[in-house]
Amino acid sequence: MQTLWLVLVAFLGASLGSFANVVAHRVPLGLSIVRPASRCPSCKAPVPWWGNVPVLGWLFVRARCHTCKVPISARYPLVELACGALAVALWLQLAGPALVPPTMLAKVLVPWLLQLVFIVALVTLTLIDLDWFLLPNEITLPLALCGLVAAFAQTRGPTPAAAALGAVLGGLVPWVGMRLYGALTGREGLGGGDWKLLMAIGAWLGAMALPFVVFAGALQGLLTAALFRRDFALATLPTLPGEDAPAVSPDVVPFAKLAVPFGPFLALAALEWLFFRGEIASLWPLARS
Repeated sequence: MQTLWLVLVAFLGASLGSFANVVAHRVPLGLSIVRPASRCPSCKAPVPWWGNVPVLGWLFVRARCHTCKVPISARYPLVELACGALAVALWLQLAGPALVPPTMLAKVLVPWLLQLVFIVALVTLTLIDLDWFLLPNEITLPLALCGLVAAFAQTRGPTPAAAALGAVLGGLVPWVGMRLYGALTGREGLGGGDWKLLMAIGAWLGAMALPFVVFAGALQGLLTAALFRRDFALATLPTLPGEDAPAVSPDVVPFAKLAVPFGPFLALAALEWLFFRGEIASLWPLARS
């Protein structure tokens, strides 16, 4: 029963990962995430139901569209696998390896579901930022609001006061710093969506997490850029199929002034805090409450 339960947990996480793939593809293009149903981006043929099974669907179609045979990126099953693994890791952190008694299920299930939503949203924003250098308001702002609501609904996260303080500091401090840096240098050192993501992270994790998230995110971003020794920015703005104009305005996505997307590394640092806060607190004095 324990193994079966963990399989179900992984399947739900992978299913949310599949949804994250859809959102990451459609939201930047201004498309509905509900309609139409999943379809091949090349020939527009609907994906059969068995092709939508997380991870296995990609294997069933042999990594190609069943109609036009265009290759399907391995990113899709990898994101699903990652979300499934994160779902299991979160459950083990909250409930342990043993099945919890029914009387404790609500106290474990509610925090798990809420925090899983936060995790999948971070994964989705990471995919979008890597593709577009964009953190859409349609995701970051509702995520911040959900973090404030979640503080009232669960006992495994920050208190409502800590969540509110985290949201204020996470949004206000970077926004002020961004404005001052822009006024002094005439350049943009922080993307407009980054402070909104920090606001959401502060709402979900509390104010105590913010110093680590900013420091670890910046450090890991710099190390990654140095490791690959290349610019992460796209050479040209993405365009919609059949159109010459950029899909996103250069004023919204200033590629020329951003070398490395900060969002993925903020998301990574937030996940590190979520899963390893105890270990971080032993090494990071600011994390000790």
